[in-house]
Amino acid sequence: MFAARRMAVAAAICFSALGGCAKVRQAVGRTEVATQRAERRSGEIIWRVNTDEKAVALTLDDGPDPKYTPQVLKLARQRGLRLTFFLVGREIQLHPALARQEVAEGHVIGNHTWDHPTMTYDSERQDISEIERCEDDIEKICGERTHLFRPPKGMWDGDTFVAALAAGYHMILWTVALEHHTAKTPQAMAQRVIERIRPGMIILAHDGEPCHPVDREKTMKALPLLAAGLQKKGYRFVTVPELLRLGREERG
Repeated sequence: MFAARRMAVAAAICFSALGGCAKVRQAVGRTEVATQRAERRSGEIIWRVNTDEKAVALTLDDGPDPKYTPQVLKLARQRGLRLTFFLVGREIQLHPALARQEVAEGHVIGNHTWDHPTMTYDSERQDISEIERCEDDIEKICGERTHLFRPPKGMWDGDTFVAALAAGYHMILWTVALEHHTAKTPQAMAQRVIERIRPGMIILAHDGEPCHPVDREKTMKALPLLAAGLQKKGYRFVTVPELLRLGREERG
């Protein structure tokens, strides 16, 4: 069933994007030209939303993590934030109570693969396995399924797109990242986003350490500054599904 649906999706992408079943061409960064065109038509890859409302989605990748996720959840309770967590399957298995707590406190969870691979290096079959294994853990531990998917590091190619679309996901990227090489301090990290913010943006941050240990302490210090700064400007923090409901999805 899944294989047949995947073949149908691939055929539809090929036809609608190129006006016929032309060969898929590789572009710079392993992103396929056909896929880029299909994405603009389908709206399945989302990096921001067109809306006049002062609403943004703050998304947290790579958790749940016992060192950082409780800090994020505490901040959300204190400031009334609604968040979207993109979870890694093996971290869900290690910390199931934290995953359930995210859902219980009104946040939304998304699929961030099972083992956080670089998906542009993997085959379509491997991509499907990564997505399905993570989804199985989400359903088993949290009691629900998600329709949101984010590829690790935001890296994807045609195989990734077809696998996600065939499984019924919106692929959620981001507009601006809290962690950035030009921002060396928590204050600079928060200020950089505050200066760039516009209604409908999706903000990327991290509350986990997926592969090689990464110190997220600066992120933890930047998040309260970001929340306070944006709320002072009249912004509210909503989940990705709430943001999508506010306006038309803006396509890349």
